[in-house]
Order: sequence, then structure tokens, then C-alpha cells
Amino acid sequence: MKNDFDYLIETVEPDEFYRWEKVDLEVYAFTDLGMKVAINDEYTGLVYSNQVYEEYHEGQKLIGYITGVREDGRIDVSLQPDKGRHVRSTSEKIMTHLKAASGKSEFADKSSPEDIKDEFQVSKKVFKQAIGALYKQGKIKITDDGIELVK
Repeated sequence: MKNDFDYLIETVEPDEFYRWEKVDLEVYAFTDLGMKVAINDEYTGLVYSNQVYEEYHEGQKLIGYITGVREDGRIDVSLQPDKGRHVRSTSEKIMTHLKAASGKSEFADKSSPEDIKDEFQVSKKVFKQAIGALYKQGKIKITDDGIELVK
């Protein structure tokens, strides 16, 4: 059976993309390793399963970021921007969540990775980095019950 994505280029030179380059993606297959994506309708790439925080379907168009070109020339892709930008966008999600929850949330660094993933679509590590940044900025306080907006 011929796949509609057989035309995609499987391998590239190491300098074809720069790290964290923003690219257009289209999901076209799922494997044991992760989600195969068409990059800019020209190349094939992989988003590893442990970096997929939502349900996606074949044909879905997304924005992604090149995390690197492996030694074999295959392209690794992330759906999240680099850590600094990712922590900032997660901090914004947390602030929005807190405002919607009247300034208090039971989410904190003791929350389960699954609950954090379900609510914020990020790993627990990124969530903890974001609440740490908000705490240092004096925007939230961390209590025994969770986190709260600082009035």
C-alpha cells in the first residue's frame, strides 16, 4: 500500500535545521517510538511518545520545533518551544488557571505528573520550573494546600 507521505525526505544534513527552529507539522502516523510528522510538507520527523501531552490524530496540523538531527540524519521534533519559552508559556497558563479558580489552586509540586499533564499539557518538571519562577517573581505563594495568587 502506498502511503501519501512516501515523498517525504527521511534524512538530512546536520545543518539543514537549527535547534528550536519553528516548523509546520502534519501528523501522519503513530509508532511505538512516537508520532511521525511531516515537517514543512517536505521532511519526516518524530515526536517521541514521552513528549506527547495530548491526543492527536492523523492529518492534524501543528506547530513544532526542531530539537535536533540525529547522527543517522533523522529529525527529532518537539511540540513545545525551548525550555525558557516553555516555562514562560506554562507560567501564563498557571496564572490564567489561578485567576479562574479565584486565586487558589490545589496544584503544587506534590501534584501527580498525570494531573499536571491533564490540566496544563506539560511535564511535572516544566510545571515545577514555572511555579518556581512565579514564586521568585512574587506572583504566587506556595502553601500546604497548593498555590495562591499574591494579593
